Amino acid sequence: MSRLRSAPSTSLGVNGLGLVLLLAGCSLPQNIVRSSNGLPDYTHDEGSWRHLDVPMRDGVKLKTHVLMPRGLERAPIVLMRNPYPRDILFTFSCSVFARYGLGCVVQDVRGQRESEGEWHPLIHEVDDGEDTLAWLDAQPFAESIALYGQSYLAGTALAASTKLPAKVKTLVLAVFGTDLRPVISERGLFPHELITAWASYMPSRERPDDAKRSFEVALAHRPHLECDEQAFGGRRDWYRDWLDAALPSSPVWAIPANLKLRDVPPHIQVPVLYIEGFDDPFLVAGLDTFARLGSRERSHLALLPTNHIGMQPGDVQMPEAEGQYLWKMPVPWLLHYLKGAPLPFPETGVTSWARGELKPVHRESWPPPTRDEPLVLQPQVSDSKPCAQRVLGGEAGTPSLLSYRYNPMRPWPSEGGARGLGLKLLVAGTLTPGPLIQTWDCSRGDVVRFATPVLNAPKRIAGTMRLELSVRSSVKDTAFYGKLVDLDADGRAVHVSDGAATLRLPTAKDEQWVPYEPNSVRRVEIDFFPTEWVLQPGHRLGLWVSSSNYPALSAHLNTEEPWFRTRQPLLAEQTLELGGPSVLRLHVAD
Repeated sequence: MSRLRSAPSTSLGVNGLGLVLLLAGCSLPQNIVRSSNGLPDYTHDEGSWRHLDVPMRDGVKLKTHVLMPRGLERAPIVLMRNPYPRDILFTFSCSVFARYGLGCVVQDVRGQRESEGEWHPLIHEVDDGEDTLAWLDAQPFAESIALYGQSYLAGTALAASTKLPAKVKTLVLAVFGTDLRPVISERGLFPHELITAWASYMPSRERPDDAKRSFEVALAHRPHLECDEQAFGGRRDWYRDWLDAALPSSPVWAIPANLKLRDVPPHIQVPVLYIEGFDDPFLVAGLDTFARLGSRERSHLALLPTNHIGMQPGDVQMPEAEGQYLWKMPVPWLLHYLKGAPLPFPETGVTSWARGELKPVHRESWPPPTRDEPLVLQPQVSDSKPCAQRVLGGEAGTPSLLSYRYNPMRPWPSEGGARGLGLKLLVAGTLTPGPLIQTWDCSRGDVVRFATPVLNAPKRIAGTMRLELSVRSSVKDTAFYGKLVDLDADGRAVHVSDGAATLRLPTAKDEQWVPYEPNSVRRVEIDFFPTEWVLQPGHRLGLWVSSSNYPALSAHLNTEEPWFRTRQPLLAEQTLELGGPSVLRLHVAD
């Protein structure tokens, strides 16, 4: 069973990315990585870096750094294309790869670090990726090639995969997806802890002096559309484009480069190791990308209990998952497909680390087969400690109304979840992602809580849960937010998953604004982040409903005008219709 700690903290275990980021610059011994992750013995020493200028099709030169194993003039090559002002992690990873007889190429993407040109996130990566791969394919030192990367670097690897040369044998990707529409907008709500935090860290070629300060300035500025001038040192058109990308049909998604990137997965015909985290904001996009791979039947998906940077923050730890993100799975996979070494785990299928279990489970696909279990949101209070909790479950009865006031100037603070980068120490975010123990703030009238009866047997939930709410509001647009929690016998509530919807984008299939008449009844469907979680006997499943989750998501200002253009927020009177019309739909695996 997963380990539940009594106080929130952040894991920086010896296998975690956090420790690498903090200590790699101090020459962290590579032997620690090898021994603590059970990797094979090293076979080579690393050589010296070479630095080249590689021209793209339009003449722009991209700075490219090459590391070969000492004494080898030809070797399998791992390619990474990097936008970040720090490259400690990537050069350290290259050092480990070189010790296994693999060469490594790290390129600064257009407009970043030492490369020429202007940077616009993702817009040039397809063309530049193709040109870089064609250049590398022609180099005599490249015996074979693997594309590798996490986050944006996974994006550059995917972008380069429209036309893979025969030398490319595999891809190793983590925490990214090619269809970014569900990442940029949660039914019109904006993921501050992902995009605004990232923008605070990426305003120019150099790391900002105070990214946290930039983040705070951006959040406080109104209208938010103009925050870039104050927070990021000047106008950032790409950030403004993403603010205006709430609809699946928004103009930014019709940009040819974005269409090319979205359409890449079916073109990939080589085996892929795809790593995602249940606490990663790219999880939905990553699952979609893996499902559309041309090589899906010859690839492996790993679903880890980790956040965007491969760490296990929060209060539920799974020791078995430590090190899988960077070392335990990627290194053997690269050695298998580039050097023919045995692979210590299956080449295909899906391995998932469900919280509530000691060991991962390997299946042919994910989620596993499930049955739909509807739980009615009832008006009756079943428990008043420490706060009133209404019944979750039972038969539908006579509808009953429950109202609260939502004040966007006092949003419900975020606690855990999958919407943050997890770089609290190094970037701008203020949210610790993951399964955090929740605060019972009984003074808030804008949080309505429900709980099931105590479980007498384990219950596995897997996939995307859905909350169907029948609601009314006094304004023309507003938001509703749901959070699932695991309640133990001592009353501790641990974040499991969450989701949100707005009145004018009430369901996932809505691609245009749906007008709303104040005080009329509307059905909204909240789709929770995908998860796999085993609820233990003696526990209860809790559902908490409100109208905000800030700053993980932007606080809806209760106006029909887009929130990022609004200067003056409104109060909203929110009403839930309980007793039958509002239902939580669980996906339960037997």
